Amino acid sequence: MVVFLYNVPESNHISDNSTQSDVFANFETERSIAGLLDHFRRYVPDITGLNVNKPDWLDRLHGQKVFNYTYAFGLLSASTRPTFALESRRVDYIGAQPLGIYLSANKPHCSNLMAGLGFLCPQQHIICQPLSRIEAEYISRMFGSIGHLVLKPAYEESSVGLALVQNSPDNIRWAVVDLYDRLPGVQILQQYISGSDVTVPIIGRRSPHCLPAVVLSHEVTTIEPFVFDAKLKATKSALHYAPTSTWPDELRAELYRIAEAAFRFTDQRDYSRVDCRVTPDGRCYFIEVNANPQLGLGKASFAVSAGVAGLEVGQVFRAIVQADTGEMGLSPMASGL
Repeated sequence: MVVFLYNVPESNHISDNSTQSDVFANFETERSIAGLLDHFRRYVPDITGLNVNKPDWLDRLHGQKVFNYTYAFGLLSASTRPTFALESRRVDYIGAQPLGIYLSANKPHCSNLMAGLGFLCPQQHIICQPLSRIEAEYISRMFGSIGHLVLKPAYEESSVGLALVQNSPDNIRWAVVDLYDRLPGVQILQQYISGSDVTVPIIGRRSPHCLPAVVLSHEVTTIEPFVFDAKLKATKSALHYAPTSTWPDELRAELYRIAEAAFRFTDQRDYSRVDCRVTPDGRCYFIEVNANPQLGLGKASFAVSAGVAGLEVGQVFRAIVQADTGEMGLSPMASGL
């Protein structure tokens, strides 16, 4: 028996706070989980779902194989709790362990780590509290001629609180205040990289295997610069993922090299996703790694990437469960460091 452990909150626990609304836009629903399980049963017949918001969920795990699909569906402090509960009971589970989760969530450290490995990363600055006018002027000058910046919480997932900010002291100062009011805590201000959002799904227990990279395209009538916040990414109403198979081999090979390095050096396990930004002249910037990302059907990145490889998400899920990820129709350019 495989227990698919998921995280769907009770509706009366969801507040009207705008940041909480952003967070819960990223949650699955009981309906979406039911559809996902129906699809998975075509490939793993002996599977059942269990919601960690049920009071006795931990007591209902008795030696079954557990697929932990609970992380990154909320703020860090709450979404890590099920994994630590599994650890406390010494449950053998599939999915990222606590170190991989925390390294995934720590965006500043991830960026510094990848830069230390020689990869391109956006220029960044850590902000610990609302800024004075002098501090905002200093930060604006520090980014120099960079016209736009991206502001987000330093230790959260799912693009919660993500905002695009013009590089001026006043814009920086008030964007920081607005985010701090909604979600107090450390923030990261990064250089905005003009280009395409590319994601690389990765699977594997001890070594990474990259599914085909896919590029995020938006159907919103707008001009650059543009970023997707949590709600837009969650609803997918104005975006789709497309194959990168027509891109130059050298560019795609660099994307896989970045993804494999991020998987290894941030201690990921079983399934994760690496996000990059590719400039029009072909430079690949590492943005972040996401532990245990969404596996949803349809327009989700894992589903589209699997389709490019001629697979269903359920086949990828089965390979992860069976720890047999070596023959998944992966890109031949995905090579080790």
